[in-house]
Amino acid sequence: MAVNTNAKSNKQAGRYEGGRQPAALVDYHVHSQFSPDGRSTIDEYCERAVALGLSEICFTDHFDFEPRGGHWYGFLDYERYTEAISRAEARWRGTLAVRKGVELDFQSHYGNQVRDFLAGKEFDFVLGSIHWVDSLSVDSELYDGRSMEEAYGRYFEEAYGAAKTGLYDVIAHLDYIKRYASQVYGEFDFSQFHDQIEAILKVMVENGTGLEINTSGLRGELGETLPGPGIVRLYRELGGELVTVGSDAHCAEHLGSGITEALALLRAVGFDYVAVFHERKPRLLKIEALQRGICARM
Repeated sequence: MAVNTNAKSNKQAGRYEGGRQPAALVDYHVHSQFSPDGRSTIDEYCERAVALGLSEICFTDHFDFEPRGGHWYGFLDYERYTEAISRAEARWRGTLAVRKGVELDFQSHYGNQVRDFLAGKEFDFVLGSIHWVDSLSVDSELYDGRSMEEAYGRYFEEAYGAAKTGLYDVIAHLDYIKRYASQVYGEFDFSQFHDQIEAILKVMVENGTGLEINTSGLRGELGETLPGPGIVRLYRELGGELVTVGSDAHCAEHLGSGITEALALLRAVGFDYVAVFHERKPRLLKIEALQRGICARM
């Protein structure tokens, strides 16, 4: 498969695997009842996926390492989760590809906790995300007594740290902070933090870490993906090739939501492929083929 082979993206290109291109939607960010905030079962999601014509779904239930998170802390039962995914894989084989992923939060003071958690466990896909900064929740506490520059600055410092580890296949909703910070400081201006974000993206490209286009922002007041178009475009300009799309659904009704818009955004800024994963190895699907499949079902 022909991909960009410039020096910055050789590691990413080397991880790609070929394969047939299913002309159907995929959703690579889904939370079931194995997450503390998930409201639908794995079977309910799979039934919904088949009804929508999805070809592949990846569950990415949360595992959080922050003790202040209350019942979120260590909520995921890996053994039960693995058993449930295995049953779903067997039930839907030949109709729907079901993948086992995980969303792991990151803070620099976790040390080796993320690495230790992953050791000896089998996942198809590992998402990295920032939900806490200095043990303060990004959805509220981070902004108390902090300027916009301080809050965003610390958040992006932690995002840089997550990317630097190389432990994650993809970084989820890179500018997630804007969902909450914009309510405190006003609309997020990517250009004000361009240098920090560029540094994160450069490390991602160097490490072969992908960028998620998270569509949850399209369902709310933000009205745009996470990250927004400017960051997606910059990632591409820096040589980024590995991208995934995910609805961040916490209930079956939101499964697949906004994926068509995310694919259109990716094509508009120069991407030809979107990635899916099996056993931590990416495989590229041609966006044009996915879009043709969507149109054929309309």
